[in-house]
Amino acid sequence: MTDAPSQTSWKPSDLLANYERLLGLYIDQLLKDEFNPYQSIPPLFLKSFSPAFQMRFWKYNAFFFKIPNTLRQDLVGGAFILQELEGLDDQTLRGVAECNRINLRRLIRRSVFGWLQKITAAFALLVALAKAIKESVGTDIFAAVPSTMIWYAMPAAVGLLCGVVLNILMLLPLLGLVRALDDLIAIAVARRGAPR
Repeated sequence: MTDAPSQTSWKPSDLLANYERLLGLYIDQLLKDEFNPYQSIPPLFLKSFSPAFQMRFWKYNAFFFKIPNTLRQDLVGGAFILQELEGLDDQTLRGVAECNRINLRRLIRRSVFGWLQKITAAFALLVALAKAIKESVGTDIFAAVPSTMIWYAMPAAVGLLCGVVLNILMLLPLLGLVRALDDLIAIAVARRGAPR
């Protein structure tokens, strides 16, 4: 892949395909950097045990302690994407920004951050309902539940916890990547002075 901005058509009918291409270009730029902040967490964790990786990591981040610019770290490869965004007219740039917002909203909905609140609210409702029944009728529902039911509920709770951790490990880097692209789009929009 070349590092020169493309001359792709940005017709409104091609907006979704071109947004996907722009996201792919950003991922390609991130893959060129060993320390991009949006890489998968498990391989990064395994690399962290390498002394050579640690030396490269601290050398890479030493500049941050002199000039605390988080944009240099969080928007790795952003210059290339900004060049791509400069070639867009205002209407297309707003369309790309809207595609990114929709993508981010849908990623959040698929992640644990989207459905954990609903599960927590349902659990709180069940506990409140059990307490209300106990106070009004005088029957403790949890005491009536056989202990064997608890043995079935424990593996389900452990499975749910493992699913939550796996979901976070998989989707957290993707959410960060889409948010970084949103920041790059915001920079491009601010440079033009166009409303976002």
